[in-house]
Amino acid sequence: MSAPSAVERVHAAYAAIERVDRPEIWITLRPLADALADAVRVDAAARTGAELPLAGLVAAVKNNIDVAGIPTTAGCPTFATCAATADAPAVARLRTAGAVVIGATNLDQFATGLVGTRSPYGAVRDARRPDRISGGSSSGSAVAVALGLVDVALGTDTAGSGRVPAALQGIVGIKPTIGVVPTDGVVPACRSYDCVTVFARDLDTADAAMGVLAGGGRPFPPDAPLTVPPTTRVAVPGRLPGLSPAWRQAFESACERLAGNGIELVEVDLTPFLQAATLLYDGGLVAERHAAVGTFVDEHLAAGDPALDPTVAQIISAAGAVPATTLLRDRARLAELTASALARLGDCAALLIPTTTEHPSIAEVAADPVGVNSRLGTYTNFCNLMDLCAVAVPAGTTSDGAQFGVTVLGRAGADALALDLARLVSAPVDGAAPPGVPAPPTPAVPWPARAGTPVSRLLVVGAHRRGGPLAWQLEQRGARRLGPATTAPLYRLTRLPTEPAKPGLVRVGPATGTAIEGELWLIGTAMLGDFLAELPDPMTLGAVTLADGTEAVGFGCTVQSWLDGEDITHHGDWFGYLRRTTPGDPVSRADVTGRVWRRAALVEPGRPMDTGTEVEWLQGHRLYIDLRTVTDGDRHRVAAAFAGTLRRDGDTWTWEHEFDLHPGPAPADRGLLHRAGSVLVETGVDREYHEDWVAAHTGAVRVEARFADDTGHGMLLRIGDRFGYLRHSPGSQAHRAAGSACLEISLGVVEAGHWHITRSTHPARIGDDLAPEFSDRGLTVTDRTPGGRPARRRLTVTFDHLPTRQEV
Repeated sequence: MSAPSAVERVHAAYAAIERVDRPEIWITLRPLADALADAVRVDAAARTGAELPLAGLVAAVKNNIDVAGIPTTAGCPTFATCAATADAPAVARLRTAGAVVIGATNLDQFATGLVGTRSPYGAVRDARRPDRISGGSSSGSAVAVALGLVDVALGTDTAGSGRVPAALQGIVGIKPTIGVVPTDGVVPACRSYDCVTVFARDLDTADAAMGVLAGGGRPFPPDAPLTVPPTTRVAVPGRLPGLSPAWRQAFESACERLAGNGIELVEVDLTPFLQAATLLYDGGLVAERHAAVGTFVDEHLAAGDPALDPTVAQIISAAGAVPATTLLRDRARLAELTASALARLGDCAALLIPTTTEHPSIAEVAADPVGVNSRLGTYTNFCNLMDLCAVAVPAGTTSDGAQFGVTVLGRAGADALALDLARLVSAPVDGAAPPGVPAPPTPAVPWPARAGTPVSRLLVVGAHRRGGPLAWQLEQRGARRLGPATTAPLYRLTRLPTEPAKPGLVRVGPATGTAIEGELWLIGTAMLGDFLAELPDPMTLGAVTLADGTEAVGFGCTVQSWLDGEDITHHGDWFGYLRRTTPGDPVSRADVTGRVWRRAALVEPGRPMDTGTEVEWLQGHRLYIDLRTVTDGDRHRVAAAFAGTLRRDGDTWTWEHEFDLHPGPAPADRGLLHRAGSVLVETGVDREYHEDWVAAHTGAVRVEARFADDTGHGMLLRIGDRFGYLRHSPGSQAHRAAGSACLEISLGVVEAGHWHITRSTHPARIGDDLAPEFSDRGLTVTDRTPGGRPARRRLTVTFDHLPTRQEV
């Protein structure tokens, strides 16, 4: 099913708005015709191939952020004297990325509150339980997302306005590092701490939106991590003040989920964090709220403006009386508490906390508007004061029926790390997307890297690959593994004469070069310079061309060091070379028998690695059958087929070629075997080669028989539900006269009592049912006459493990 167009999604959004009948969500809903006109333009641009990462997503904007053509009321009708003439940068970026903005949402007036009820436009009710609050101040935006009316919505966050409603509505809220998303065109609450935030039903959509919102403001620190490194430690509160037993249990479940994903949890004392939280409203910092809109509030309060919310007006007006000395004192105190709090985090990469403490009813807030609001901000108020980034995610439902959320807090600039940790701890969202509306795919590159953070792609081919002994040098610099990558066919690989051994990559051009496997990482450009400074001789870093034609920074070496080394290009990659040439785990006969092996690679000096030939090797206790085919377009050609007996002499394994479709001078294969993880590596004894084998099927050896008749002899092997059949008839004049090959090797699968042939040296046999019937020292199978007609052939068993009736 193709994704719906922008026009279709806008129609669906307006239909849903009418259906849910929640007018308190909106302060201004754009006319449908205007939204559709925008959607038509988005669909037209998408058809031309324009880069639109949010193509067709429907968006809403908190009404303290300018949207061209809509009055910016900040929740107070008399505050806006006219419609905004231009979009705030954050809104403009949404539109440029393909989102269709359909309206402006309700909020706690002047973004002062965490409840969502402080608005003359009405209290915004919870999406699921209408007697409960929505959370605020970004109330309308959060509920619009939770009800599926929009895909993404903008909010703001100073004390938790982008996180508390996310938690209570069971959705995702990203509050970035202060300043990385422009706040131009936003009515300030506390200018020093305000952030534009994003709501979505899933992390991928929120990540996609943040990638277009951020950039051009505060730069990320040069050592900003791009992912969660291995052995990450995350702090959790030693005590949980304000939480009921049901909510404590929900938080413990979230901690268990994070620990189950390999994260080490460390209990810390939250005292300095919680003490800092009280400074926002109970100390001098509240003066910033008066600096933002205090003049308007004081004048309209004196005039008896009924549009002012009484609680909000009282808070902002009283803030005008805060002495400057109190503000300076509390800023100094905040700096002390911040230093103490971050010191307690120690080497923990982040802090996991409950997002809020409870989900009160609208009546409870009306009875105690300040007290309830204060409790809701217990775990959110300190975040922006301490310059932390945050990702709030749903974490399930409590036993009392409330949506429960947790927040991952990171240091300034650690937004990518917080995002990845949030993925590990979040619980699935109920109804994560409307039917037929797929979420964007998980971005390989986190939003800070897409928002202008200086990063470089680094190709590594040796010990710095994940699992290698030097990968920690990238991980400790915050690098993010993007996945496997292949060079263009222009390079050769050498084992450098260093200690420890490492590979060197050298560009030789298309005449003698080949593609080399490696791994692509994303690393901060400043961290790449730091890494380069520690790079030992003879290693170098330079541009490497990848198979897709793009370039990355990559490891190389000098030409002389390449000449002094051992050319290992035919192995294709360093890990493959190590796997094949380093002694691995010993192999017993039990490790080999009772399996159907498939070859993953054949490596021979001076020849390209063969990964295309399809090889199946069935190994019984003594007998084996091996069939190798090559696919060329729609044609399948048999490259080799042989069978015989496997024997072992010390460390040497010998596959006697008693039957061979292409007999040659060597009657046997001799090799050494070792295990490297799940790979069985075969190393040639009489000639230089390596083969990688993986077990495609394992089962009991249910049939292992030799047989003969008056025209020749052969074998039948069955391992689990796979079988191999061989018949050799060198003396049959009828077969020779008909031009048929004297050797048939066929492989197949036993299903519902039928032995279906799926591969064969005789193509006409594919699809036949071998249909064996077993008797005392006898075997009857389906064969074909020289003319190609089906026939039954009775064979005499000369060596056997024949099945019991139950095994058949």
